[in-house]
Amino acid sequence: MRAVRPTVLNIHTLAQQFLFEGERIELLEWLLAHCQLQHVPVGAVLLNPKQPADQVFIILHGEVEVRVGRHGSQCIATLSDGQCLGEMSVIEGVPPSAKVVVSITCTLIAIEGAAFRTLLDHSKVVPRNLLRLLSRRLRYDNLLVRQSLELRAQSERHARSDPLTGLHNRRWLDENLPGMLEQHGDARRSLCLLMLDIDHFKRYNDSVGHLAGDQALIAVASSLRSQIRDDDRAVRFGGEEFLIVLPDTNLRDAHPIGERLRYTVQQTAILSSEGAALPGVTLSIGLAQWAPGETPEQFIARADAALYQAKRQGRNRLILSPARESAAGPALLRRLSDS
Repeated sequence: MRAVRPTVLNIHTLAQQFLFEGERIELLEWLLAHCQLQHVPVGAVLLNPKQPADQVFIILHGEVEVRVGRHGSQCIATLSDGQCLGEMSVIEGVPPSAKVVVSITCTLIAIEGAAFRTLLDHSKVVPRNLLRLLSRRLRYDNLLVRQSLELRAQSERHARSDPLTGLHNRRWLDENLPGMLEQHGDARRSLCLLMLDIDHFKRYNDSVGHLAGDQALIAVASSLRSQIRDDDRAVRFGGEEFLIVLPDTNLRDAHPIGERLRYTVQQTAILSSEGAALPGVTLSIGLAQWAPGETPEQFIARADAALYQAKRQGRNRLILSPARESAAGPALLRRLSDS
């Protein structure tokens, strides 16, 4: 049954409010003379940060929005039946911290600010009930803050992840690679990059379709993720190109890692979304070790140049970067290139 909205404020209506639960009847009778019933339309501003509150409101029916930001444009909470508004501003004698606007037509009990302060001085019940109300509101606010932080963190993760493959994306790489290079430079630790590209991917899309191409990308990403170490980072660099960051790894150790990834992807079964077998793919890979003083862009460019050398030499192979040989020594580079 729909609640009947009162048209006249009386002791019974006051006594039903949680704030006055257990209060003496004589104190409520005194308070009644300092209250009024108000019916407030949508859009009405109950509290404004630009001026101190001179009334405390209790919502009997309806809903209000608590807004912050420029011109009170951002809603951070909604309050409805039984909630109290303006009490802290009245107690402290300062403007409210947020704007409160009626979002669903409200029936309110409006209490004079001076009378509310007097009530707190003479009542043993109202301060206790008010504390409980504020405690509930604080828990609710904390819940909203936690949910907001979780949503923000989730949004940030999505902004730095590739939606198709689930790998890190180019934005993540741009934000994190400079710091990783700085850490390795300070500690004189080695760091390598593997740049990987699916061979003849345009031909693959043209022959079996772009949906099949997406399944190939997903399969390759899954294969790469399953083969790298916990501290390694896999990135979808763009299109059919991937990048693996190998911290604390020199060329001697990175070379077999790259070959293992190449072999694993070559053996990976690719299935359509319906489970039908699709053609397999191979990878061409460029490998580079970072040289101190080299920028992230220069480092990636060397790995990329090695990748395209692998494509020119027939694809489905790994080539070491020919530049900045001093990072590992010419002899080691030649030995690994011949292996």
